[in-house]
Amino acid sequence: FKNFMRMGGMKIVQVDATRVAGVSEFITVSLLARKFGLKVIPHVGDMGLIHRHLVLFNHIALGHEKLFLEAIPHLDSYFVHPAVVREGVYETPREPGMGTDLKSEIHSSAL
Repeated sequence: FKNFMRMGGMKIVQVDATRVAGVSEFITVSLLARKFGLKVIPHVGDMGLIHRHLVLFNHIALGHEKLFLEAIPHLDSYFVHPAVVREGVYETPREPGMGTDLKSEIHSSAL
């Protein structure tokens, strides 16, 4: 990421905590993005809800301007507390945890 950012290879960083070395690496990439003046909009993929609190960290601790989060609405029906996006901006979650709790009927159908 570092060289790609430094050379101007991206304007938006779509880091994914599930595809780098977890939360610590996500934060490292976010810090680099801040250094180079780039927006971070996490790539949410199949486990995107874990990024809900990381987006808050980016906003509060690193000063990224808005709560940007890629949304995948067709997955909302599987989760107890899906991410809420209004007018293109992500709403702060009120629930603790990563937000990846599946609805009980999803667990039942998987067995």
